[in-house]
Amino acid sequence: MTDYKDINLYQKIQKVSDEIKNIEKNTTVGTGSSAYKAVADIDVLLKVKQSETKYGLISIPVRQELVRTDQVMKQSRDGYQTVTFADIVKMTVRIINIDNTSEYIDVESFGRGLDSGDKGFGKASTYARKYALLNAYKIATGEDPDEQASQEMAVSNIDEIRAAVTNYCMNNANYSSQLCQYFGCASVDEMSSEQIKQTFNSLRKKGIL
Repeated sequence: MTDYKDINLYQKIQKVSDEIKNIEKNTTVGTGSSAYKAVADIDVLLKVKQSETKYGLISIPVRQELVRTDQVMKQSRDGYQTVTFADIVKMTVRIINIDNTSEYIDVESFGRGLDSGDKGFGKASTYARKYALLNAYKIATGEDPDEQASQEMAVSNIDEIRAAVTNYCMNNANYSSQLCQYFGCASVDEMSSEQIKQTFNSLRKKGIL
């Protein structure tokens, strides 16, 4: 069995990055035309945990704060209005070298959780942790690029567009609310790929993105 005790934190992080190159999107978020594929949190946690254990690393959330809570109004088909709470959480995940605990690095990430009750904060925390690990270890998401290179390019493109629109909406609550009312959805996360593209093009024409 290979011993990795003598390599430093950054070398260990690179080992994990080299080992987990890609995680496929096997979870469907939303329904109907607004549905899209995403990477499941459990898939990220299990793969990262296995690799971290192998190379002598541990990642733990050391700080999180509720950045903002928004209320998103949605008009139902029967004329009633429903309220969805959108919580935005900022989390700091610390990656520590178990063989030398003085070596660590902090990774900051944001997560957005939507819920009609009190589970928004927990959902936001889960997203923030997942994105922190994906970014820290440079894990790609989507289909295997070696098998379907052209399709992966298209998926990455819409992912980048969705991320740009989502990030803008997270910092502009009024615009986000108006956008959701226009498309008749509870949140930006429920918007279809075509709606996301339409919004992205509109923001680009205005010089915002």
